[in-house]
Amino acid sequence: MKKSLCLLAVLVLGMTLLGGCAQQVQTADDHYDQDHAHHEEITVFEVIDRRADEVTAYVHGDHWHGSLPNIAAGESISLGAYIEEDDEEVLLDGDHHALGVILADGAEEGIVSFDLHGDHVHIKGEQEGETTVIFQFIHGGDVEYETPPITVNVVQGN
Repeated sequence: MKKSLCLLAVLVLGMTLLGGCAQQVQTADDHYDQDHAHHEEITVFEVIDRRADEVTAYVHGDHWHGSLPNIAAGESISLGAYIEEDDEEVLLDGDHHALGVILADGAEEGIVSFDLHGDHVHIKGEQEGETTVIFQFIHGGDVEYETPPITVNVVQGN
């Protein structure tokens, strides 16, 4: 009887140790997933006015510095982006990595329209007014990052 109790105690202790190891492996996997997700962070997002080939606005935390160029009604502007993911430049190729733009939630509709070209976007002034847009970094067909909203002003055309 004592031998059976001793064997049972060893068995229970062994199962407890194995269970602890399995929990430790899960914790290590969770840590890896968190680290992996952390490494896919957009660290720089700059909007480039392609006419002047210069940065016109950039994201700083949860807000913008700079502004988008005014757009004349009936005309469009061509905008590119310089993006860094984990402090490494992302090349916008239009396939695997692309730039997108959408109206922000609650933004005035009918002021602008968009033409998406993958590595750059065109924002066309449809009518005078002001609205807000959000730029997107699209990775493998999925939106990986969205900027804070930024104002677009459409002014009277020539």
